[in-house]
Amino acid sequence: MSVVRPGRDELLGVQCLRAVAALLVVAYHAVEQWTTHTPGYAPIEYWPNGSAGVDIFFVISGLVMTISVQRSAGRRNAAWAFSKGRMIRIMPLYWVVTTLKIVSVLALPALATRTTLDPFYVAGSYALLPVRDALGIIRPVLPVGWTLSYEMFFYILIAAALVFRVPIMRVCAPLLLAFAALSFVLPAGSFANTIVIEFIFGIVIGNAVPHLRNVRLTVAAAIGIIAFALLMVVPVGGGFARPLTWGVPAAFIVAATVSTELSLRPWLPQWLLAAGNASYVTYLTHGFVIPAVYLLIRPISANLAAMIVIGLIVSAIAGHATHRFIEQPLQLRLKTRRAASTLPAVG
Repeated sequence: MSVVRPGRDELLGVQCLRAVAALLVVAYHAVEQWTTHTPGYAPIEYWPNGSAGVDIFFVISGLVMTISVQRSAGRRNAAWAFSKGRMIRIMPLYWVVTTLKIVSVLALPALATRTTLDPFYVAGSYALLPVRDALGIIRPVLPVGWTLSYEMFFYILIAAALVFRVPIMRVCAPLLLAFAALSFVLPAGSFANTIVIEFIFGIVIGNAVPHLRNVRLTVAAAIGIIAFALLMVVPVGGGFARPLTWGVPAAFIVAATVSTELSLRPWLPQWLLAAGNASYVTYLTHGFVIPAVYLLIRPISANLAAMIVIGLIVSAIAGHATHRFIEQPLQLRLKTRRAASTLPAVG
């Protein structure tokens, strides 16, 4: 099946890549769940490269935000419109899933090894502040929300660029680099993190979209395949090295996806595009799905591969269902209310 022909400026390949990134993170946590709770495994990470799906997400975020700003820059109240749009897109579902996590902790406290319900910790989690869990790690009540704290920091910088009507690269590049540099001088485990450099990679790609579309298909495809292979096997090399070992391959994957967009668009499967549309939901909710899958299949199977495959399928189905029946209606309601609030008063 192939998708309906969209406009030339739409990046359906990148939307499909969102699905790949989300499912990589799902697979990573499936492996982690199995090797942590199944006897016979040493207490080590067996496949940390699955978490590199986050790096792909960060590069995509830089790309998509750049294109979004290019379309809206110069409009009246562009910074406010951008900020409000991002809040509506990110926060409501995050609050819903965070609340679900709190309810599950209250119902099954024995299963919560890293989650406390200290009021300040909970409030900070809802606000996406860099709060620390029971183990002292910067991680909110919903653990995957740690990435959203960096996303929000990135959005603040973009909003500042829109306020001052300057290119986002001029604001984001120096401040993100300075923020990353703090990780070299602050104690280990601080909020400062070099991973934010990957937003800059995405901005560069966003500004280079017209040029990337001139790259030959075979060249772009070869670069993307090689970069993906490297991302799956190259060790991260510590937090300081992450933008190089994982960020650079992620950037080449995203750039290759943009380059091959127009050629491969007719062949993009509808199911993968749908999974891309639901990728944010899948990312937020798979932390509930993977433990449930483990509890169901562990008594009947001793196969890690089965855990990964079933975990991916069930997480994707749960993500799609939540996207269709919860996220989409919620977004539609909020956007409709937002549009109505901007109508001029009459009478």
